[in-house]
Amino acid sequence: MRIEADLIVYNAKIVTMDPAKPMASALAVKSYKVLAIGSEEEIAELATDAKRVVDLGGKTVVPGFIDAHTHLTSAGIRSKHVDLMGIKSRAGALEKVRAALKNYGPDEWVRGHGWDESLWGEKEYLTAKDLDDISREQPIALYRIDGHLLSVNTPGLAKLKFSPEHEGVERFRGKPTGVLKDMEDVFKQLRAGPEETLEGVEAGNKIANMHGITAAVDNVSAGYLRQIRVAEREGRLSTRMIVNPPAEQMKYLIEIGLSSGMGSPLLRIGGVKSYLDGSIGARTAYLSEDYSDDKGNKGRLLIPERTFRRFVRTAVENGIQTVNHAIGDAALEIVISAFEDIADNTLVREQRHRIEHAEMISEDQIRRAVSLGLILSMQPNFIGEWGLRGGMYYDRLGKERVETMHMFRVALDNGAHICFGSDGMPYGPLYGIWCATDPPFPEMQMTVEEALRCYTMESAYSVFMENNIGSLREGKRADLTVLSDNILEIPNSRIKDVTVDMTIVGGIVEYSALAE
Repeated sequence: MRIEADLIVYNAKIVTMDPAKPMASALAVKSYKVLAIGSEEEIAELATDAKRVVDLGGKTVVPGFIDAHTHLTSAGIRSKHVDLMGIKSRAGALEKVRAALKNYGPDEWVRGHGWDESLWGEKEYLTAKDLDDISREQPIALYRIDGHLLSVNTPGLAKLKFSPEHEGVERFRGKPTGVLKDMEDVFKQLRAGPEETLEGVEAGNKIANMHGITAAVDNVSAGYLRQIRVAEREGRLSTRMIVNPPAEQMKYLIEIGLSSGMGSPLLRIGGVKSYLDGSIGARTAYLSEDYSDDKGNKGRLLIPERTFRRFVRTAVENGIQTVNHAIGDAALEIVISAFEDIADNTLVREQRHRIEHAEMISEDQIRRAVSLGLILSMQPNFIGEWGLRGGMYYDRLGKERVETMHMFRVALDNGAHICFGSDGMPYGPLYGIWCATDPPFPEMQMTVEEALRCYTMESAYSVFMENNIGSLREGKRADLTVLSDNILEIPNSRIKDVTVDMTIVGGIVEYSALAE
């Protein structure tokens, strides 16, 4: 009986990430899965009755990228707000907000995101004074690139509800400056409604498709999962989504018996997300020593240590993966120590608990994390954004500490599971691969194959999906990313310039820049 393939791609350099068959030139898809993979001669007999056949003209194919740390739904929502990413001056950022005022009603929040003072000559946060010069009537709220700091104008401060003593309110001579740091209970007052969230889910998926991302771990706000499920039901998902609910929702998962890894091919429950600290950019990452440019400040611990230990024990007892945001070395120590206190190490290993970011993790902490089976979920793109010589991390932390950050090489050599994500700063696994393979210090450096594995099989492992995605072999989901150049053959310095030509999810072309 002849098999009618849904899709065949051929004349390609296919990097499979399957040790049994590392390279191929053609691939056939049937019912969303890889039907066959091998040489063009081996696949040729399936081409006669195939519904679609694509000649890739010798281009390179890799398994679909898996971005292990995103805020994809939030990115989709923000795509309709004022985009301040990459703007090189304070004046330029403010002018873009001023130009956008006409798009908002008189009492409507003017929302923006992505500003980064480290790109400006005067490296100071935006304040209410800056934003009042734009409008003293209309509320304005602008998120810093890391999402841990929000700048609002005077009307915005009046509209938000919070105690004058709330931790995280920056003050000058006793008065709020308009800078709010890691105030989640306040930030949620600006959260999108159901319809805007649903539109954001779809828009976020399109962002992923353009960057070759076929599966994304989405760290969501409370309530977003419902709209992601609606999007799946309505056929609006074009990227596989693994959703990490916030830690405070773990009790509901336990009550109804949900656990990590449950779900469908397009939508799964991931781990529950905790925040131990903030960010280096906002000076709220929790450090053992002061910030170099803010003496007396070691950042903030956002969860009391006793509360966090109780959270970890409850998660382990109920078979739920935890996804723990920890950037500073002091925050990392609390995470690792909490898992060291769990008696059943086998259970911890099976549940694949994760440390998100782990930017300032030491070699001793790496070895302890590896002994516990903790996964290091890291963001190599942060090196390119802030960790190169003269970057923002040098201002915040000083040269000595920067040189011991992002130790991918050291972690790999100690047997760590490392999955790579972007945190949306910016999206783009190719940019991340460049950062990991052409970094400023040898302790950070990976080979291209190692970095690619962190964006594919290791990320699949981190979400319990290594048997479904992450490599290209018969029976696995047909998730492919087509590249403009072969990242295994070009100099590492050129990888950042490679583009995504096509993204295929389950054999369905969700994005293409190629003329067919």
